[in-house]
Formats: sequence, C-alpha cells, structure tokens
Amino acid sequence: MTAPPERPLHRSKPARIGVAALNILLPGLGLLRLGLWRRALAWFAPYLFVTMALLVFLRAPVPGFGILIGTLLLILLAAIAIVIGSVVATWRHSAPIVPPVWWNHWYAILALAALSLTASGLSPSMETVYRAFYIPSLSMLPTLLKNDRLIADMRWRTPQVGNILLVHAPSGENRIYRVAALGGQSFAMKGGVPIVDGQAATQIPAGRMALGQSFAGNTSGQLLREHLPGELGSHTILKVMQSPQDDMPTIRIPAGSVFLLGDDRDLSADSRIPADEMGVGVLPVSAIIGRPLYFLWSADHRKIGRPADH
Repeated sequence: MTAPPERPLHRSKPARIGVAALNILLPGLGLLRLGLWRRALAWFAPYLFVTMALLVFLRAPVPGFGILIGTLLLILLAAIAIVIGSVVATWRHSAPIVPPVWWNHWYAILALAALSLTASGLSPSMETVYRAFYIPSLSMLPTLLKNDRLIADMRWRTPQVGNILLVHAPSGENRIYRVAALGGQSFAMKGGVPIVDGQAATQIPAGRMALGQSFAGNTSGQLLREHLPGELGSHTILKVMQSPQDDMPTIRIPAGSVFLLGDDRDLSADSRIPADEMGVGVLPVSAIIGRPLYFLWSADHRKIGRPADH
C-alpha cells in the first residue's frame, strides 16, 4: 500500500508576519528569505533606483519650492509604495515552508539587513540636507510670524549681511535671526539704527502693524524698511518702543563670527543680549545650523511657497 504524500509544512501567522516585516529593513528581503530571489530582485531594483534618485537630488543645487516639495513627496511615496508592495507580495507567498539554500538562511538575511542599515547610516539623510522648522516666538516679526513653518537648507555655512539664519544658541535652543555684521567688521547702534564699519543703516517708514495686546501695552508698532550696510536687498523691521538695546557702543566682531539681530527689535534676545542674560551674544559661524528657504505654512497664506531667506 502506497503511503499518502506528506503535506507541506506551513508557517504560523506570527511567523508569516515576521518574514513579511523583513521588507521594512530592505524591500525584497522577505521574499529572499522565502527562496524567491527573482521576485526579491523585482522589488529591490526599483527601491535602489529611488534611493539613488534621492541621493542625487540631495546633492543637487537648491531648486524652486514646487520642484523641491514635489520631488521629495514623489520619492517618499514611491519608497512607501515599494515597501508596502514587497510586504504584501511576501505575505502572499509566505505560507509554505520551503527547504532553505545558503543564500536565504537566517545568517545571510541578517548579513544583508546589516549591510543595508550600514549603507543607510553612511549615506546622507534628508534631514541633513533639508529640514522643516517652526517659528515659536515673535522675535522675527514682521518677516516671520509665530507658528510659521519653514523648510531650511542644513548644508549652508556662508553667511552674508542680511541673511536669515538658524543658529544653535548657547542656551541649547535653536533660534532664528538676521545677520547684521560679519567677522572683522565693527558694529554699533545709535537710536535703534545699526552702524556697520561706521556706516549707518537706512530706515524708511513703511506703515504700522497691528499687534493686539503687546508686552508694552501698545496695540500697533512702526514698520521700517531697513537696508544694512553691505546687504544686497532690504527687509522690514518692527519697532514698538524705545529700549536699552537701541544703543550700544562700537564692538569688533571676531573673525569667524556673526552679529545677529531680530527683526522685532524690542522682543529679540539677539546678539545685543549676552548669552548669560538669555541672549545669544556674538556667535561663531560654527553655531549656524541652516538657512530658511521657503515657507511651508503661514497664517498669512500668501507666504506659502515663497522664499523665507530674506
């Protein structure tokens, strides 16, 4: 009498979930564990293409807002779709247990996963090139509103007078201010007017800004269109009242440092305020962490997508 054929062994649901989850580490890895190397390659190849496309894009010059956001979203959605697709494909084929060969034993899978994680750690991540920030304070009114959200270039380390910078303050916080003077220049203030290398900034009245209930009890402030000596363009500042920070003696900015001012001249704990008094003092260029590029979100919807670096 012929013995009935043996039924193939099947994985339990938890084991199938574990095999399918391998694709989160590297798309196609779960299928490779099942011995389906052709199917694994069919999911790994597009993932490799998307990864290379991201690396090339992150090394390219900064594009316009639409291209930047659109490309990053497209790459992100493509990567998510590939991971989900490989998980689903692995789940569908994961029930039967097939005899393993050397390249789909657990140690080979573990080695490939480790190699993938190592390569990911060595390659630049998106956050080291582009990163989103929000504005928690009023120190850059009227240019930046509280709760504005920006995308910043985290590679940028070449400040120019008039640039807006993200900096790491001595207090440990990330703050945002405008460059008023560079290393080697002299800086002073008289009556609220910055003076760089003996040349006064120009300030032209530009209307008023409603403030609601301000710290000084004022409901509006004076807007001034300011041009700093050496600045390529101009910007708008807010002045609500006279303050002790409106006057300061001449100082020389050390080489490799920057002197920073907030656009809200009465609320900014900027370089006019020593670090031990919650200001930032004169900061080294090494404290720069990035430069704002574009508005991602603002209560003033007209700003969304516009440049945020000046």
